[in-house]
Amino acid sequence: MSCTHRLAIPILLAVTFLAGCSDTPRKHRTIADTQADLATDPGSAKQFVDTAFTFIKDLDLYTRQAPGGAVQEKVFEDLNRWFIAQPKDPQWQPDPLIAELPESIQAMPRLQDLASRPFLPAPRAQAEITYRGSEYDYILSSYWEKAISNGIKQRWDDGQLTLPPQLARFMKAQENHTLTESEAEQLSLAYLLFDWTVRNIQPVREEEIVRETFEPGTSRDVWRVLQVMQGDALERARVFIHLCRQQDLDAVVVQFGEKDPVTQVVGVHVGKHLYLFDTAYGLPIATSDGTGIQTLTQLVEHPEDLQAMASKNYKYPVTPEKLKHVTLLVEAPSTSLTQATDMLEQTLTGEEKLNLHVRPSLIKDRLKEMPGVTDVKLWEAPFESEQSIAKWLSQPELAAEFRNERRLYDFPGGISLARTLQLMNRFNDEPQRPGARSILLETRLMSHDLRNASITEKTEMLKAMGIDFGQDTQARDAYLAHMQQNANLWREMASFNLGVIALDEREYRSSLDFFEKRTLEPYPESKYKSAVFYGIGRSYEALSKEEDADASLADKAIQFYTNDDDVLSPYRRGNALRAQRLAPPEDQPEATSESETPQPQPNAAENNPPETTEPSQEATETSADSADNSPS
Repeated sequence: MSCTHRLAIPILLAVTFLAGCSDTPRKHRTIADTQADLATDPGSAKQFVDTAFTFIKDLDLYTRQAPGGAVQEKVFEDLNRWFIAQPKDPQWQPDPLIAELPESIQAMPRLQDLASRPFLPAPRAQAEITYRGSEYDYILSSYWEKAISNGIKQRWDDGQLTLPPQLARFMKAQENHTLTESEAEQLSLAYLLFDWTVRNIQPVREEEIVRETFEPGTSRDVWRVLQVMQGDALERARVFIHLCRQQDLDAVVVQFGEKDPVTQVVGVHVGKHLYLFDTAYGLPIATSDGTGIQTLTQLVEHPEDLQAMASKNYKYPVTPEKLKHVTLLVEAPSTSLTQATDMLEQTLTGEEKLNLHVRPSLIKDRLKEMPGVTDVKLWEAPFESEQSIAKWLSQPELAAEFRNERRLYDFPGGISLARTLQLMNRFNDEPQRPGARSILLETRLMSHDLRNASITEKTEMLKAMGIDFGQDTQARDAYLAHMQQNANLWREMASFNLGVIALDEREYRSSLDFFEKRTLEPYPESKYKSAVFYGIGRSYEALSKEEDADASLADKAIQFYTNDDDVLSPYRRGNALRAQRLAPPEDQPEATSESETPQPQPNAAENNPPETTEPSQEATETSADSADNSPS
């Protein structure tokens, strides 16, 4: 067992030992509890499905004090017992588009026996290192996507979320013109799902070895992109597509050009049109005046509209020539193509409903006649990403990075638990069930408490965990230094995540506090630096839209959008365009006429609306915590 691995357990225990516990001990359900429930009331085969999803819905309770491998095993056991007991449709056939894939992909293990096979575990050699990599990951991520997208839709329906002002005017102008009222609602929801994606999935620049090993969009599967909060433009695209799918919206990757194609745009099918969103820029492709969301048909017919996506510093990579060849790529992981997911989707109804099965040929039939579309086919990237863990483990440097990631996200408590709660849309405390914010705030305090504990207290803590260095003070101090280093890393991640949550909740002053004072100031070289600059820019931009807002707020947003000093930052192109739209136009006369489509405004930007809330009580730091503003 490596040193870092040994340290994971005491670090987790230190959260409870140093940050404090609640007055009343919590009783957590265990795997054995649920097995006992099933044994006393076996019920019908459907109960196996119900039990499996009990574990998924309450994953935070089961993994609070133990890794998630046992949960995966139980979910597999119950789902496969259910599937084996069900009569299969003898007429069921795999989707015809699978036969058009390259033979190397068709030969992959997960694309075999799609009509009859149960849910597959991770490959045996891989399972010795991590429980991840099985089809459980797809089912779990589908549940996360449903929770996230349902939360966004509910807040939209309740009026807690609104569109940026110019985009709201654009939507209103489309009603009963190109969209029905219902379709305008669908497009509005698609925008909100997209905006969640670009705020939460950070395009952190990968090291060279990762870029050399993986094709774009294939280094992580969707569950992993969600868990680690980072991915390239195509991995962002996959997350966005999955969120749309859970809300019954068809979404596909739009590939422009036949030679050196540009693949960074997602099209969402609403009404008779495919509306375009750029996951590299983090912005919808704009209409010609820079205010609305462009359709594929309009763009193909009027390629000059691409100018709306160009900034002073960067040309837009899609050119009029590339618009002559447009291929739509259907995202469908192998698990989504089995009869097992087809049957499971039909079994899950009502509030439990998940969209698990994909029918690529039906999507092709709906989209192939759309003006400008050259071809519709299955996208190869999802299948290649299913092999990504094996690739990560095939090279020592990548394997070390992957193991460190799994130690962080697969062990109980801390960042792992908080991230699970974030993905389950559980930010705030519930009775006997802390939310993501509480866990993250406790995690931040751990670094401070560990640093301020006396050497006697630290030695007693180690002994309480069964670690006794005796008279070897040098070894003890080295061990404690590693603990402090890990605690500082957790503090940095917790601070950043609290900023992301505050931005999601539109608590902009709180997000600025966590991004600027709790992340950027103590960790100026944070790996999240570009993402922090983006979050600060979004926060200042939103505040600048409040009534009677100080004009300097827009200037601050522009400053953070354009001052990212990493010339290779994947944010730079989208940020440059955001800043340009936010800045007053130079040497342009005011428009003297109006048209049905809203005209560009001096402060146009794809931003959050001006309504804000005060920072939540959980975001208030203790004076002791505030004093600890630098890593050791």
